[in-house]
Amino acid sequence: MDSLLTTKHHFSSDLKQTKLMTAHLFSWLALALLIVSCSTPQKTGAPLSYDPPGSTNTRTKSIELQKKGTFTIDGVSVSNKFDGARMNAFEKLTDSLYQISIYPENAPINMSPWYSFKIRSEERKEIYLHLKYRDGKHRYYPDHSHDGIQWQPLDSTRYVVHEKDSAVLRLSLTNRYQWISAQELLTSDNNEDWISQMATSDFVLRKPIGKSRNDRELTALQIAIAQKQPLLIVISRQHPPEVTGYMAMKAFVEELISTTALVEKFREKFSIVVVPMLNPDGVDNGHWRHNTGGVDLNRDWQFYNQPEIDQFQQYIHQLVKMNELDVVLGLDFHSTHNDLLYTFNNETFPDQNGVVKTWIKRLREAFPDETITEEDGGAESPVSKNWFLHEFKAEAVTYEVGDDTPREFVQAKGKASARIFMELLLDKYAR
Repeated sequence: MDSLLTTKHHFSSDLKQTKLMTAHLFSWLALALLIVSCSTPQKTGAPLSYDPPGSTNTRTKSIELQKKGTFTIDGVSVSNKFDGARMNAFEKLTDSLYQISIYPENAPINMSPWYSFKIRSEERKEIYLHLKYRDGKHRYYPDHSHDGIQWQPLDSTRYVVHEKDSAVLRLSLTNRYQWISAQELLTSDNNEDWISQMATSDFVLRKPIGKSRNDRELTALQIAIAQKQPLLIVISRQHPPEVTGYMAMKAFVEELISTTALVEKFREKFSIVVVPMLNPDGVDNGHWRHNTGGVDLNRDWQFYNQPEIDQFQQYIHQLVKMNELDVVLGLDFHSTHNDLLYTFNNETFPDQNGVVKTWIKRLREAFPDETITEEDGGAESPVSKNWFLHEFKAEAVTYEVGDDTPREFVQAKGKASARIFMELLLDKYAR
């Protein structure tokens, strides 16, 4: 377990390692950077029953679509012709220095500048590739793949971050495409495959709940739904780049449909709903943050201006009413710079009324070598966590996973979180 917890997926994000890069590379990068520096639908749901202060305007805004294609300069080709890609412009600056520009779907926007493209050369060649951002600065350590399926972090000696807003990669190209991406690619097709796999269990029902703005299906997994039971709700991927949160959600749900005695007892006493990808348009279009309505969906839990949130809330209300369910816990999986759990303070949701504080304590005991940080996320802003509280008087957690958290730990923590929650919820709510 010690080796598991200390293995780092993105070991090279440490600045000290960057300083160890060769003098030749630093000279080249300094030159490279010097060169570069010169150069509204109708709502169908009722508004929330409370009025958060300082509410965000979530009416539809225009977005900028990327031009899809394969772009070739002097035998070097770059392509964004795949789901999840983000690459807006490609140009050559010097004999060995190329530049890719990355634009957000619109601005202002959260600093989550997603990029994903594939690159090749007609002849073997080593190049320097400058990632230049508009309305943002570099955040994600680059992942590398030869097939778009299996990923690993780019070698640290081939990557440096410019202190202002960009990064430079050193790539060895062949005539075979290689993928470079801000995080692993997990698109709506990957999500569909996972949903289909989960739905092979006879107690899991896949349920279409609506369509995104671009007509992609929004799908729920209904697990062991029965009349007059406590209900656990799990959602994910409101924000397209937040892949590690999505991975943790999958591990959590996979534990809920396993065949241990604990899980089988839990499913006898609790109903579960999972909506694993609330923003499939943003995911497949390589958006930094928003849906194709140009809106951060996790700010639209007051007026439901965007169809993805509106259809979700209608579905939940209908399911709860039809089956006389009692929503007791909502979990929303996200990603940020470091692992973090946003909860309610004791005044908002007293400890004795819920299970979250005990869950966090148990998590820390299960992973004593890891830092598990909790913060009061407030209760007023129009985000999903607060929607669960105000609509259903339910406890809720925004479960944030670090961008560079070791993937083995993401899975281990997700599964352990599910087991501990099941034990605590059974103790508190099972009749």
